[in-house]
Amino acid sequence: MDPALYFLLDAVGTVAFAMSGAFKAVRHRLDLLGVLVLGFATAMGGGVVRDTLLNRTPVAFLSNGPAFFSLLGCVLAAAWPAIAHRSGSPRDLEGERAFLVVDALGLAIFAVTGARLGVEAGLTAWSTIILAATTAVGGGMIRDILVREVPLVLSADFYATAALIGGLVYVVCARWGVPPSLTSVATFAVTFILRVMAIWRGWHLPRLPG
Repeated sequence: MDPALYFLLDAVGTVAFAMSGAFKAVRHRLDLLGVLVLGFATAMGGGVVRDTLLNRTPVAFLSNGPAFFSLLGCVLAAAWPAIAHRSGSPRDLEGERAFLVVDALGLAIFAVTGARLGVEAGLTAWSTIILAATTAVGGGMIRDILVREVPLVLSADFYATAALIGGLVYVVCARWGVPPSLTSVATFAVTFILRVMAIWRGWHLPRLPG
C-alpha cells in the first residue's frame, strides 16, 4: 500500500475512533476532560496495547500524529450539531450509517497494522490474528470499560469478527508469499467489506438463549 495513502487512511481511522469515544462521553454527560480522555483512549488504545504486547515503545508516544488526529476527532464531535445542521446533543451519531462506515475504515486499517507487525515480529498465526483484532478493537473496549458498559465487541454485531477474519487473510497471504503491499490491500478490503455488509445487512453472530 502506498505510504501516503496508508497515512491518509490511518488518519481517517484515528479521527473516526476519537469521535466515537467523544460521542460516548457526551452520552454519559462527562466533562470536557472526560470527553478528551475517552476520545484519546478510543483512538490510541488499540495501538498502545499492541505495541506493549510486542515490547515496543508505543507509536503514540513517539509521534505527534496520533495525538493531533485524536484531538481533531474530539473537536469534530463537539462541533457535530453545527456541521450536521441539527440542534441538540449529537447523541445518536454512533447509530448513523455514514459514521459507522468511517469507523469501519479505521477498523480495517488498524487490523492491517496489527497483522503486519505481528508477522514482522515472528508471532504464530493465531497470535497474529489476535493482535490484528486487538489493535482494531482495543480502543473501543477501553472506552466502554471506562464508562462501565459491556464492551461493544462482546455484545453487538459483526465487528471484532471482521477484524479476526482480516487478520486470518493477512496470515494466509503472508504464508503464500504474496507481496506485503498486496497482502495489506487484501486484508483491508476483506475487513472493510465484511464490516460494511454487516452494517447494511444487520449481520451478527448467533446469541445463546438467556
